[in-house]
Amino acid sequence: MDIVPTDRRDGEARRDAALHLLRIHRAAVVRDLTRAALRLALERGTLTADDVRAVVAIPPGVRPVVVGAAVRYLAEAGIIRRIGYRPSTRAAAHARPLAVWTLADAGAARDWLAAHPTTD
Repeated sequence: MDIVPTDRRDGEARRDAALHLLRIHRAAVVRDLTRAALRLALERGTLTADDVRAVVAIPPGVRPVVVGAAVRYLAEAGIIRRIGYRPSTRAAAHARPLAVWTLADAGAARDWLAAHPTTD
């Protein structure tokens, strides 16, 4: 089997494009996940994707990578920042490493929550 070299930038661009599409096509779910991530960050100071998934159910038919769309958005906005990695606590994730995020801008987090209220 040949190993094909990969270009990290190409992989990142593909990831970013896919997450952008999720933010558009799954906007309500991404909003709920983003709100949950921000609340966790404000309450605890840190969070992982597992933490967010524990408080927001992923609807049937929606791929769980949608959590990444919310978290990545907050990182790009400078509201959270990655501080390390730890193993997933979900059995289905086989202890794969998850990014650990910390709150970088509490004011921006509160502003985002105020500008994006729940629609329930």
